[in-house]
Amino acid sequence: MARTADRTLTVICALALPLTAGCRPSDTASATPVEEDPVEDVQGPDAAESPSAQAQQEQDAAAQRRAEEQAKVEAAAQRITREVSAARELPITGEFAVQLIDKPGVRAFVHEVMYEEMTPEELQLVGRIDASMGVLPVGSDMEQVLLDMYELGVLGIYDPKRKTLLIGDYVGRMELGMVVGHEGAHGLQDMHFDLEALNHMHKGRSDLDTAQTFLIEGDAQAAYLAWVAGDEGLASIGDDLLQLQADAVLAIDDSMGIPHPILARQLQMPYTDGTMNVLRLARDRGWAAVDALYTELPHSSEQMLHLDKLAAREPPLPVSVDPQPLLDLAPGHRVAWEDELGEATLLAMLADVASPSVARAAAAGWGGDRFIALERETEPGPAPFLVGVIAWDSTADAKEFEALFRRYLETHKAQTHTLARKGKQVLFATHFAEAGGEAPLDAKAVERAGWAAFSVGTPRKSGKSARARNQPSSAPAAVLATTSRSTP
Repeated sequence: MARTADRTLTVICALALPLTAGCRPSDTASATPVEEDPVEDVQGPDAAESPSAQAQQEQDAAAQRRAEEQAKVEAAAQRITREVSAARELPITGEFAVQLIDKPGVRAFVHEVMYEEMTPEELQLVGRIDASMGVLPVGSDMEQVLLDMYELGVLGIYDPKRKTLLIGDYVGRMELGMVVGHEGAHGLQDMHFDLEALNHMHKGRSDLDTAQTFLIEGDAQAAYLAWVAGDEGLASIGDDLLQLQADAVLAIDDSMGIPHPILARQLQMPYTDGTMNVLRLARDRGWAAVDALYTELPHSSEQMLHLDKLAAREPPLPVSVDPQPLLDLAPGHRVAWEDELGEATLLAMLADVASPSVARAAAAGWGGDRFIALERETEPGPAPFLVGVIAWDSTADAKEFEALFRRYLETHKAQTHTLARKGKQVLFATHFAEAGGEAPLDAKAVERAGWAAFSVGTPRKSGKSARARNQPSSAPAAVLATTSRSTP
C-alpha cells in the first residue's frame, strides 16, 4: 500500500540490496571503476596563514577532490554502460549525464518527485491507510517515513527528465560497479522504452504500478548481472542464488535495524523477485522477450512473480465496490480512497508472520482485490475505516490465505479487525469500531455491509494497447511507496 513503493514516487534507483555483495563481475567487468588516489605527502598550512585563508584552501582542495572524483565516476559510467549495453543487447542511442549526489541531495530529490502526482494531503492519507493495514504505526508521518527510508537505502538514481545518472558520493568502491551498472541500464531503458512516459501513477491501480516497477527495476538489475556474468552468460547465474536473495528480502525484520520492515520489503522486492523472473525470462527466451514486455506491459504483480501467469497473460479478476452499504453503516463518513493491494503487497505483509516459503504459498493463487477507505467528513481519525475483498483462484487458495492473514491481522490489528470468507473470496475490515460514533460498529454488521458492497466479476480481456491501458483513471490511487521516477 504504500506502494513503497511502490507510485507516489517512482524512483528508478539502486537500493542497498542484501547479498548483492556476493555477486562480483567477471575479469572483463570491473567492480571498482574508480581508483583510489595515490598517497601524497601533503604539507600542513603555514603557521602564519590566517584562519580564513586556511579555510579557503580547504574548500578549494575539497572542490578539487570532488571534481576529480566526478570525472572518474563519469568515465567509469560511460565505460560500464557501454559494456552493459552489449550484455543487455540494447544499443546506446542517446546521451546521458553523470552527477555525484550526497545523502541530503537524495532526500531533496525524493521530496521533489514525491509530489509530482500527489498532494501532501493525499500522501498523508496513504500513510494513514498503511497504518490501518498494520504496515506503519498509527500516527506515522508518511512523508518523513519515505524520506528517511530513501535517504537510508538509495545508492543511485536515474532521472529520465534530466537524462542523468545520480551516483551517491558515499557509495563504496566495491559497490560502485553495481550502482553504475544498474543506473546505466536505466539509461538504456530510457533510450529504447521512454521511462518518462512510463513514469506516471495509475489512479486506483497500484498493483499495476507495482508490476511496472518489478519490470523496470528487475530488468536493470538483470542487465547488471548479465554484465557480471561476462562470457559465461546468464546460464551461469544460478536460480539458488536468485531465490536466496529474494527470500532474504522477505526475511527482513526489526532485529536487522531496518525501520518499517513491511515497507522495506515492498521497496526491495522489485530488485530481487523482479530480477529473478526477468533474468529467467531472458535466459529462457532471450532479451527480446523482455523487450516485448515494454510494449505489452504486465497487468499485475502476480504476473511478475509467476512466469507462467505472465506467459498466459492471466488478467486480474475485476473487483468493484458500491460504497453505499458501508456509508449507510457509518453516517458522517465519506469515501476517502479506493485502490488495490496485489499479490506482492500481500506477500510483503504475510512475510511478517511466516517464513518466506510459507508466505509465498499463501499469497499465490491471488485473483484480484479492491479496498475502500472511509473517513469522517470532519476531523478524520489517525487511521481510516478500511474494508476490502480479495478474490482467489480456488477455495483452497482462499482458505490458505485466510489462515495466515488472520495471524497477520491478529498480530498487527488485534482489537481492530474482522476477517471472513465466502468460498473463493476473503473480506477484511480494520478500524471500524469508531466509525459507528457513540455506538461502536459490530463486526458482523461490517461484514454484511462489506459483502453487499463488493462484487467480483469475470477476468478482463487483455487490451491491445499498453499505452491506452496505462492511462490514469479518474479515481484516486494508493501509493505503494515504490522506487522508480523512475527514480531512486
